Parts: sequence; structure tokens; C-alpha cells
Amino acid sequence: MFKNFLGKARAFFNRTPLKRLARAPFHGEIRAALVAWFERRRKQLPNDVTHRFQYRSYPGSRTRRYLVHVPPGSRGPRPLVMVLHGCRQDNHDIERISGFNELSDRHGFLVVYPFITSYRGMRNRNCWGWWFDREIHRGAGEVEDLWQIIEEIKLEYPVDPRRIHVTGLSSGAGMAVAMMVAHADKIASGAAVAGVPYAEKAEAVRHDFNRVPRNRPVVAIVKAMQAEMGDLARAVPLQIVHSENDDKVDINSARILRDSWGHCFGIDTRNAGKLQNGSHGNTGWEHGYYGDEGGKSTIETLFLQGPGHGWYGGNPGEFSFPDAPDIKRYIWKFFKSHPLKK
Repeated sequence: MFKNFLGKARAFFNRTPLKRLARAPFHGEIRAALVAWFERRRKQLPNDVTHRFQYRSYPGSRTRRYLVHVPPGSRGPRPLVMVLHGCRQDNHDIERISGFNELSDRHGFLVVYPFITSYRGMRNRNCWGWWFDREIHRGAGEVEDLWQIIEEIKLEYPVDPRRIHVTGLSSGAGMAVAMMVAHADKIASGAAVAGVPYAEKAEAVRHDFNRVPRNRPVVAIVKAMQAEMGDLARAVPLQIVHSENDDKVDINSARILRDSWGHCFGIDTRNAGKLQNGSHGNTGWEHGYYGDEGGKSTIETLFLQGPGHGWYGGNPGEFSFPDAPDIKRYIWKFFKSHPLKK
């Protein structure tokens, strides 16, 4: 009987478009179990270990799956980089297109790829809930689950607590920003690729029912950041990567993210301390540096004149633009130079 059920489920998944599947009339937990069952049967990349995070007692916690890529041969406390997938992706997808495993094996840092696994509320398939107030505050929801996944990893692998970094694509970038605000005292540095500011509204993103994006004012975002950080406020070094031609998340979101970070922490973002320009293939880029603390910029922007919304310079795949600057190298260079101060 169980085999018959799985056979029907497999047939349903195979013939049902993903957009319809996201709205399928399954109970949330049943759908999550089916998604997890199929995910477990996907071929893992070398040196990957699958883990299961069990939901906790705080509000909004959920059982989630995540991958840890363990570089071969390295010993002792290692940096940890958390990479968050975007909408209509899972953790396997962002792992493959981002290429972080290659850098991990070369430089000896751990990489964790969480999968949202299950969720509630109206959203596109597999979106992290950066626009839901319940998901972006310390001690609850997705932002706390992600930190607790890091705590879980620290119990099993040797992690350098001064070198915990987070990045993500699209909705994953929005949640990475939320991580940097909600856990500002523990995240060494972070990077947002095609993301949005903290506590932004869903109207900031362009979709079928919202053709003109509308962003919150910088002062409102700063107020939300300050309320969340409280006495633990810290200017987490931030790198912002965004395409001028992004057709989903307008470049204005990147500029507001930059300016809200600057306004919150007293950094002048009106004029870059240094600007570099270049091109790779058909993609031009401008690298801006803002703020200076010990010769290191607190905020960096890498603005691209590329094809659209996705990951730049990575491996081929959906939401990936390989013929472009290799942004993972920019991100890792930024992370290496920004450990958490003692």
C-alpha cells in the first residue's frame, strides 16, 4: 500500500508543474514530507553530508534539512559560510550554481546549505520569508532556525566562532540580511546577491501582480534595524551584489540596502571612498567601497550591467549567468578580510 502511495505521489510530482505544485491542496506537513523524500534521492556532491534540523520550542520553528560541505584534509577550527537559496530553488540548486564548494576545498572552510523545507504564508515556491515580521526577529521563525542550524554544526564540526559568514541569492539574500541584523553580535560579515533591505515589504519585488516596485524609506528601515539590534547593535560588514538590469528585484533595493546600512552605522554612502570598474564577457561592473575601519571597507557594492536576476559567474543552471564576474571570489575575499573582532 505504501509503495502504491509513493508511486502515485511520484507520478503526481512528475506531471504537475512546479507553480501548481506549490499551490497543491496538500496539508503542509504532508507536502513537506514528500518534498523531503524526493530530495533525499537526489545525488549528493562529493564531501557533502545531509543533516536534519529538528524544530524547537520557540514560535515559528520548523524541521528543516540542510547540507554541509566538508573540505577534505583540513583540521582545526574552520570558517563557516552559510549559503541560502532563492525562490523556486532548493539547497542543491544554489550549491551547484554558486560554486562555493570549489573555494571550500581550496581554502578549507565549511559551507552549509539550508533548505527551507516547509513554510507557511503566501509566497512563491521555496521563498524565505524576509517580508514576514514573524520570520525576521531573533528568537523566532526562520532567522532563528538558521542560527540554531549554525549552533548545531558547531557541535559536530570544528568551527571558528570569529569567522561565521552568511550569503544568499534573492529571497536567500533577504534572509541573509535579516540574519546580519537579528544576530549582529555573532555574524562576522555577510553578502546579499540580488536582495532587499531589512524589514522590507513584499511590494519591493516585481511580479505578475506588482509591476512597479515600491521600497520603504531608508529612515523606516533604519528604525526597524535599530529596534531589532538594541544593545547588541554592530555594523556587520556587508557586501551587496546586484545587477542594474535585474527584472525581479530592482537595483533601487540594493541602493536602499546600502544607504540604510550606512545611515544606521554612521557611514557616508553618498560618495564611495574608492571605485573600480571593469568587465567580464558582456558584463560590466563597478565595485564601490564605503567606510574605512583599519583599512577595510564596512560596506562594498558590486553593481553589474548584466542580463538579469540571478547568480553571476557561477556554474551553468537556472538563475545562473556564468559569463560574468565570478562573484563567489569577491564574496569570499570580503569574508576573509572581515572576521569578528574579539
